[in-house]
Amino acid sequence: MDVKEQIDILVALQKNDTDADQVRKLLSGIAEKQRHLEKELTAAVSAKDAAAADLEGFRKSYRLLESDAKVNLELIRKSKSRLPGVKSNKEYQALLRQVEETEKKNSRIEDEMLAILDRIEAGEQVLEERKQDCLRAENAFETEKLRLVVETEKEETHLAELAEKRNQIAAAAPPDLMKIFMSTRKMVDGPMIVPVRGNTCEGCNINIPPQMANDLRRFESLNFCPFCNRIIYWEGPRD
Repeated sequence: MDVKEQIDILVALQKNDTDADQVRKLLSGIAEKQRHLEKELTAAVSAKDAAAADLEGFRKSYRLLESDAKVNLELIRKSKSRLPGVKSNKEYQALLRQVEETEKKNSRIEDEMLAILDRIEAGEQVLEERKQDCLRAENAFETEKLRLVVETEKEETHLAELAEKRNQIAAAAPPDLMKIFMSTRKMVDGPMIVPVRGNTCEGCNINIPPQMANDLRRFESLNFCPFCNRIIYWEGPRD
């Protein structure tokens, strides 16, 4: 296998790996979108549940006050029914004070009940808004989830095709060439094989020695950039 064929294999492997990395990034982005949708839906459901719990708390407080008010009204009724039968002025005045205090207590309770009714009304409005938010989040989740599932399947199929193609390219490569490919990938960040146009390495943008540039044109052996350690090959200038 001549040097040009080796370079073609290395370039093809690099392109395949780059394409596969891009697909993995897309899949990672899709997974992140799915997590974001799930978080939004969870937040919407939690907000709805919290609004429902608040509203139920207000209603429970109202029921307790309503029960206290009924007890007090019954106490007032009984106290007033006893007034005609009271014989002493002292007992009469005591019953009147009891009625008056209970009525004042009930008046305060009724004020609290009115305040809680306002909270209940506001709470019902908030709950309805949270239900609508939840419904929108659920619809968005289901719609987007379906799209993301289709997109995931498409990209996973693409990734599997790239893996199969890489296996085919690697199978056609001499073992020593694959070792060079893997070891060079570990040594450098970014592309491990780059063209040289003129005298400039496109990996580090530094001019290589003129003699090395001449050697590249003959394609007699694999060469490495003396500055960035990437595999380099000669390529004519762009049009």
